[in-house]
Amino acid sequence: MPPAGRPPDRRTRGSAGRPAGAAPAPPRLERRFLLVAFGWGLGAVVFLSLSMGRIDPSGMEASLASARWSWGLGGGLGEASGAARPGMRRDGDDGVGDGRDAGPAGRGTGRELAGAADPATERARSTRDSNAAARIAAMPPTHFSPVDEGALHDGRVVRELSRRILSRNIAQSNVLVVSAGFDDGARSGDTEAAEHYFPAKYAMDQGHATRLLPASSPRRASGWLSNATVTYLVFPVCSRASIPLSSILDEEPEYERDLLADMTVEVAGLTAAETLLDHRYKLQLLAATHHFDDPDDGARGEGGEGSDGFDYGPNSLFMSAKALHRFLYERASRALRTEVAHFHKTMRSPTRRGAVDVRPGRTLEVRFHSLLFATQGLDLAIPARSSYVDVGNHVKCRDPSTGRRRRRRCDPKLGARAMNDTIFLRCPSRHESPDLQFVDPTNLGELRVAGMRKNDPYHMARKKRRAERRTSLERRNGVAVDLNGEWMKEEDVATGEVELWRGSEDPRASEAACVRTDKSAIFPRVACATRVVPVPAAKLAASTEPIDRRGGAERRPNLLVVMMDPLSRAQLRRSLPNTWALLRLLGFVEFPRYSAVGPNSGPNQAALYSGTPLIQGREGIRSSHNATARLWLWDRLKAAGYVTLKAEDGCISNSNMVQSIRPRTHHGQQLHEMFCFSYDRPNCLGGKLAAQHLADYARQFIETYHRRQSGKSSHARPWAAFLSFLDSHEDSLTLVHYLDGILVDLLQDVPLKDEDNTMVVFLSDHGLHYGPSFASKSGEDERAQPLLWVRMPSFRAQKVKHLRPNALKFATPYDVHETILDVLLQARSNNPLGMSLVKLLPESRSACNATKAIPPEFCPRSESPSGECTFMIDPPSVFSFYSDIPPSNRPRWPRRCPTRRNHTLDAAEPCFCATNSRDWFDCSEISRNDFRAGISSSTEHFSLRSCGKHEMDHTLELEIHVRRDEKLVESRKSLAAQSMKKANAHHGADAKASFDAQPNIVFLEIDSVSLSFSERFFPKTWGLLQQHRIVTEEGVAPSCPTGWCAGAFNKTSVVGQSSVVNQLAALSGCMISDDGHEKLHHYAVNGTHSHCPKGGKFSFGTRNKEDHWLFDVAKNLGYLTFFGEEFCYEESPYVVQTQSAFTLDVDFTLGELHCSLARDWLKVQGRVNSGDKTWSVEYEDMGVPCFDGRSRSEISLSFIAHMFQSYDSLPKFAFLNALAGPYPIDYSTQIEHMNPWTAIIAPQNHQSFSIEPFSSNQNRLVTGFDIYQSIRYLMSPSLAKQKNEQRVPLFDAGIPQWSYNLFQESIPLSRNCQEAKIPREFCPCTEERSDLAPSFYVGHSEQKKYDLEPELKYDWKSEKFAARKLPGLLLPLDQQYKYDVQPNRNVSIPRCNQTLDSYVDENMLRDSWGMIDKITELYPGSDVSGGIFLYQRQQLLIAYLVQQEIASRAADGLDPNNVKPFRVCETGFGSGHSAALFLSAAPNVEVVTFDKFNRPYQNAIVHGLWGYFGRRRLTRVFGDSCETVKSYGKKCDFLHGSSLCPTDNIDLISKSSGVGVTLTSTAMNSLEDGSVYFGKRKAKWARAKFGELAQFQNLTSRACIENTLCFQEMEVVLDAHLYLARGKSQTTTHKFCFAMNTGICTGHKRTATQGSWRRDHFCPHWMLPTP
Repeated sequence: MPPAGRPPDRRTRGSAGRPAGAAPAPPRLERRFLLVAFGWGLGAVVFLSLSMGRIDPSGMEASLASARWSWGLGGGLGEASGAARPGMRRDGDDGVGDGRDAGPAGRGTGRELAGAADPATERARSTRDSNAAARIAAMPPTHFSPVDEGALHDGRVVRELSRRILSRNIAQSNVLVVSAGFDDGARSGDTEAAEHYFPAKYAMDQGHATRLLPASSPRRASGWLSNATVTYLVFPVCSRASIPLSSILDEEPEYERDLLADMTVEVAGLTAAETLLDHRYKLQLLAATHHFDDPDDGARGEGGEGSDGFDYGPNSLFMSAKALHRFLYERASRALRTEVAHFHKTMRSPTRRGAVDVRPGRTLEVRFHSLLFATQGLDLAIPARSSYVDVGNHVKCRDPSTGRRRRRRCDPKLGARAMNDTIFLRCPSRHESPDLQFVDPTNLGELRVAGMRKNDPYHMARKKRRAERRTSLERRNGVAVDLNGEWMKEEDVATGEVELWRGSEDPRASEAACVRTDKSAIFPRVACATRVVPVPAAKLAASTEPIDRRGGAERRPNLLVVMMDPLSRAQLRRSLPNTWALLRLLGFVEFPRYSAVGPNSGPNQAALYSGTPLIQGREGIRSSHNATARLWLWDRLKAAGYVTLKAEDGCISNSNMVQSIRPRTHHGQQLHEMFCFSYDRPNCLGGKLAAQHLADYARQFIETYHRRQSGKSSHARPWAAFLSFLDSHEDSLTLVHYLDGILVDLLQDVPLKDEDNTMVVFLSDHGLHYGPSFASKSGEDERAQPLLWVRMPSFRAQKVKHLRPNALKFATPYDVHETILDVLLQARSNNPLGMSLVKLLPESRSACNATKAIPPEFCPRSESPSGECTFMIDPPSVFSFYSDIPPSNRPRWPRRCPTRRNHTLDAAEPCFCATNSRDWFDCSEISRNDFRAGISSSTEHFSLRSCGKHEMDHTLELEIHVRRDEKLVESRKSLAAQSMKKANAHHGADAKASFDAQPNIVFLEIDSVSLSFSERFFPKTWGLLQQHRIVTEEGVAPSCPTGWCAGAFNKTSVVGQSSVVNQLAALSGCMISDDGHEKLHHYAVNGTHSHCPKGGKFSFGTRNKEDHWLFDVAKNLGYLTFFGEEFCYEESPYVVQTQSAFTLDVDFTLGELHCSLARDWLKVQGRVNSGDKTWSVEYEDMGVPCFDGRSRSEISLSFIAHMFQSYDSLPKFAFLNALAGPYPIDYSTQIEHMNPWTAIIAPQNHQSFSIEPFSSNQNRLVTGFDIYQSIRYLMSPSLAKQKNEQRVPLFDAGIPQWSYNLFQESIPLSRNCQEAKIPREFCPCTEERSDLAPSFYVGHSEQKKYDLEPELKYDWKSEKFAARKLPGLLLPLDQQYKYDVQPNRNVSIPRCNQTLDSYVDENMLRDSWGMIDKITELYPGSDVSGGIFLYQRQQLLIAYLVQQEIASRAADGLDPNNVKPFRVCETGFGSGHSAALFLSAAPNVEVVTFDKFNRPYQNAIVHGLWGYFGRRRLTRVFGDSCETVKSYGKKCDFLHGSSLCPTDNIDLISKSSGVGVTLTSTAMNSLEDGSVYFGKRKAKWARAKFGELAQFQNLTSRACIENTLCFQEMEVVLDAHLYLARGKSQTTTHKFCFAMNTGICTGHKRTATQGSWRRDHFCPHWMLPTP
């Protein structure tokens, strides 16, 4: 029995609750909201603001059963049953709400934006306030902070969303703001009325045409969602849980069900959700007032088994009203359960319980509010890459022994090439069960059984039994659904638990079908299937275009257009590296200057598909139904006899994309409804990605209509397919990664299935034109930089002549339109804006501004920085979701450390103790007091005592002991005196007085905290900064009223990726590497390097390192020093003190404290010998970050406080690095990473402080180098040249000359990253960045590591290239070879009957040669080079020679399992057959191949061999082998000459590794030829250049080779497509020879036994006399 408030089972989509065939009720808005809508022509966003007010007590079940409330502009949001309340109305009511129903705590509509409230409303509000105060007078303090929905609208999430979608650089839009808070006088541009609502005010500030309307306006929104494009909607939902006080006052509920029995939960907002779901919107969680800590392993999108069964974080997806109800119900009820527990905890006293008013009706109540984000597209509520990938599934985040996720925080710092596809989400596994397939109702015996092999006997018997039980569902619908091994029947659909959809009422015409099962479940199961039903020939238009005939057969090219909407050229490289590599391999021509002609899809797709401009916005698209207005490309091809397809893999209605007009093509229309049937993450339709469904449908289409040369196919018609993939249309730029493998497969299928008769156009309409990255200048530039790759059919080779030259010029979608018409129809349009790309473009196209079709704003801009450094607006962040929730309403870890206790110990339990000078020792015999008393030395700064179970917080005792050490005091004074003496020597007696002004300095670094992160989660610290802020008024000098000046340096930048680089800059002024522009000192210690500036003239001594390291500088100036980290940093590779050339020598440190704790934890866990480093022990491992009732930070700050108290007479410098920081994979974090939080509080009256520059520097570009100089100036004694002049430090050596003193120097407004020594990849100035797009870890975008070409692996099963696991690279699988490579083994002699499999793994050779054949088939216009695959005898003998030489090599003391590589050098790669032969011989063979690699298929074949044999085993050397062999720097163990170079054999001999190395060469028609073997050259120029003798004759005459043997090859037939055949089929017999290197020409010493083979090893019948 579900608890009260659970909804009944009912449909949440489609026509639920309506009679069959009835139209859906018009969408209408309820009341109490604020609405902002922009872009009625281009898109819209709606903000709805709700104060819950009174909730109808009838509960959820009555709410769902009630009539739907209207969506009118004066309505409210919620459900009601029974009598309508004031201000609410039922369907059919004529009036609109008065908008006066106030919310809790007098909050009206969430924000009162303008005007005075109605007096009656004020009186009602006042009464409710007083009543509420009386009700809670006797109540204890609540656990949760009361927050209403209005606070969410004021939060960071809504502000970030507004900036994301209303920024000025996106587009000007019309904005409508409707609110009950507006009066009739509110009109357009009323800034006063909109002042208190950020989206409205921001819209005005950004220049949008804004109109304000009161909620009482009679304007209705009937049909609004159906007719307008509303891109985004934000609307509130809420719930309230309550329980009578009488039920919980006397005793705590024993069981959960006791609480549920008396609890009431009410919800509001489900009707609005259902209406949006009916209009195919996706609902996501945007903001909430409460959040609970659900487990890490909670399922994504399906709900994990947390405390309430589901993980509701930011961007959680609600696929039904029932799922939303579950969310509202669970959040409110869970909050109430927590509040009840808190009530019992605080009301244990009988006296307090007696003071509570328990009259009837008194309840304990909790309210939960949330904002939901709705869109038809793929955008997330908060764009976050972490919502589409699961980095916790990365191998670095899992325990290698168990494979389970590690408990500790996982931050693998993924590199751009280090990820694999395990982090990418799969479609939910629940969809694997339903199997939907089309069947022929007249032949059910052919029904395929899911998961069964066709020839399996059990499968055949089962199929027969199934066929005998033909169901009415199969007969009537033409589909079969397998549910867990049982066929679904017609009666299953009638139960309402199953929903079946077909693309057509006629089962025979259906090309798409879907089924939804378990409809009453929150997460139903879905399956879909597609097919292509051929169009009858009678319905196809007759061809009206010219026909190209070859051999009497009709031949017209097909067309495949793959549209990526949207995607820039640069994003293709980042997100689809395998696709990019394949486009190059397949010979596509790239157009790097291809340009957009409009800001979004409408104008660009209109130009591409119709060849004419889009003049009337969306109406221009819609008017295309009128053939006289616009003729679409598919319509023109359809009329020319082509079979056409247009489809996209999304569900967006009323957009300005062409799919919204429902193109009248032969195929594809049913897919739109199919993609609207269901949605799951990541963009899944059932158990497959939506993109995979589209790609599969395209294959079915191509297979149905593919042309065969025989012309026997009954459906052999030219076809044109237009595919649009929308996964890149989301602004986290993550989903597009999922397409890489899909596109790699699809692009290879087309030429293979259609015999290269297809023109393929792979392009996008524009780059991403909105979202976080678009806020950068580089993102804005990429909008106008779409991609275009073109591949022509082979028989249209004459069309390619001008294609590559034109690729260097500016092109537009108009040109692509003209090109398609030219190639397919030999026609053109009448639009002067476009030109065919297969005809030479004019020279004017070399300039963007001279290209008429390209608007000036889309032309490339200069990248030279000028003016002020502009930081990018912070992208929306998932952390804002949590920061908008009060701390008491969300989990904290820990909420607080337990109060310190008196540890009571069992006397039998052992105890262990430690101090900073003594490691853990057994102190069981020492009492607690005696141990503490024994800590008397001033060198022991802390003590630890752990007894019993050694639990970190339960039994651990920690005491801090910082006592004044007079020796230390005297030492510091002595160093200060020595420094003073040096200063006097340089500057005279005036320097003495300056030492008295040395301030104490506390340098607190909170690791990995950005400025924005601090604003979210450090409100108390910001409150302190605000208290001491600098007051600035126009015409008045800045001042600090409190005497302390707090500066927040909002434009601080990092100088590197890691903490080490940035700490090095701030603590030493040094860099990790030499920038090549400054004169720097180079220091190196134990392999670590530091490059430091020479700085000024005055040094502390002869050791230059003392002039840099801040702790050494401080000591020399008499400072007491402290260094603190909140973990054990000994030997850590992640801290500056171990990764720089400086030695950390300080007076006090916390390192030993944390190392002692880490060693104790390893000992308790039994992991002392596990190899775990102490620095790797995190406090998450320990279970709680508390020690003896104190957190790490408390311990650190307490230590500093003790130090300051004990040494009050000395200046002190304390540096503390506290641990914190967000996850690096999200774009928001990557941008925020460049802007660390920097704040300084300084006394205004200090002599080194000047308030004017300090104040102005808050908004200037600042780095750690500036902080370093500023601290140096504070520490160092200084002299003032003149009054009011800047003070000069007495010791200025080592201070970077490019840095500024923040206290005394004003940083120029025009300072840029180059001047500040900020590397370009970390520069926050958008003017200097060419790439600010999302990456997989910070700092990788600008480095352009994606420029490295991926290694595509050849998949032997599918016989095509497969995408590497993305986006990283995987090592090839180890191949199992038939033969070992042990030295001194016996190799069988090649007798006359020997076969090739005696020497090579023939299966491997067959696979590799088969792969070569498949790849060359992709390039039918190119002749196949090489010929060793023709010569069986030469193959066998070469394989034998390789095996024999490997076997005869001495072991050289090597491990038999680690045999030395055997290097084969060959000239002439050809088609790779010989390389594959060598590689198949043994696993230690490595091939070096010399070739120009100018044939189109060669690069692809190399990648294929890499994928099979491994990249390290095949090395290619580009260029003319006549030159490259000579310059090759390594030696070769086997030589094979097979190029056109007249000296390749001679050059190869010079690369022999020793005497006896075998030289083989290509087979020739005659051994008397004048080039390779024993003839003489005939041409005079050849004799003059290369000598008179052929190569083998030349080498023999000079005694370079000996033991030459020659052989007769068998007769072979040369096909015309072979390069050797010269275009003519012929029969021939070739001959070949091989020989041994004597060493005479290579300088090797001859030995008595040289070579591994003899003449008698070979079949005498094959041998020829050596000339």
